[in-house]
Amino acid sequence: MIPQTIPAASPGLPASTAPRVLAFDVGGTWVKYGIVDADGRLLCSGQLATQSEPDGKALLTRLLAVAEPLVARHAPAGIAFSTLGIIDAAEGRLVGAVEAIAGYFGQSPKECFERAFGVPVVVENDGNCVALAEGWTGAAAGVRHYLALTLGTGIGGGIVIDGRLYRGANGAAGEWGYMLVDGRVWEDHASPRGLAAAAEKARPGCGLDAEGVFAARDRGDAQMAAVVTAWFGLLATGLANLLFAFNPSRVVIGGGITARGPAFLQELRAEMRLRLRPDFYRMCDIALASAGNQAGLLGAARLWLTQHGSPATAAANEGTSCKS
Repeated sequence: MIPQTIPAASPGLPASTAPRVLAFDVGGTWVKYGIVDADGRLLCSGQLATQSEPDGKALLTRLLAVAEPLVARHAPAGIAFSTLGIIDAAEGRLVGAVEAIAGYFGQSPKECFERAFGVPVVVENDGNCVALAEGWTGAAAGVRHYLALTLGTGIGGGIVIDGRLYRGANGAAGEWGYMLVDGRVWEDHASPRGLAAAAEKARPGCGLDAEGVFAARDRGDAQMAAVVTAWFGLLATGLANLLFAFNPSRVVIGGGITARGPAFLQELRAEMRLRLRPDFYRMCDIALASAGNQAGLLGAARLWLTQHGSPATAAANEGTSCKS
């Protein structure tokens, strides 16, 4: 599969000619949606519960209804989907890793929405969309070789090599959460979920989530301090392996647990230094994601604009509300 070139962000077209994109970000809990302009500005947004519909087919039908007034009001030049799962990009079809949404496997948002609205539609994995957003308006802007990781229920992300999004032979690149680190599935142990599980194992019945584990450590809890240290070690080991494999100039890390900011980075970098050769440690910067919690929408729109955006596909309607 030919990788998609992602050029640096431009200063933007005049308001009268710059295309706008209707973007959706389909997650296991929420579906976010909004209108994104050619400069990466989210002009309006909304969300609905993913599980409000019984299956993937019904969910797409619901999203068609959501899209109809937005298309009528904003006349977007196209529609873009960021979604969980492994994607056949050519067909815009879900072909794997969609267990979180019943009946989602085999669905094609691209086919469904192109038939309904007659505009070009792109569909991409959510981790890849986050990577594109970080390269457009976030912590990897202007960087040509980078990895973007998201620490959530699992550990996912995207790969950009020489300014190009790398999907792999079957669209499954960046699923590094499944790799084994110290004989264990990385995302089961180095995610926030894994940190909470480690705390529960160390102190049965503690009931701490990841944030609570850090808070206990910060209050001087020696047992939780040991849990946090071990967790950072697992996270850093997996990251070190990725650095040896891809040699990026930057790794961008996002997810709620990174809200600790510089303190989080300092601890992670200390563990990385222990696991990397000095030359590799110097080669790569580690940064916190900055594209925000709408990164999936922005990245999906960026992909559409890269593939289809031009003055000829203009959408210039004004308005800041995503209500019909």
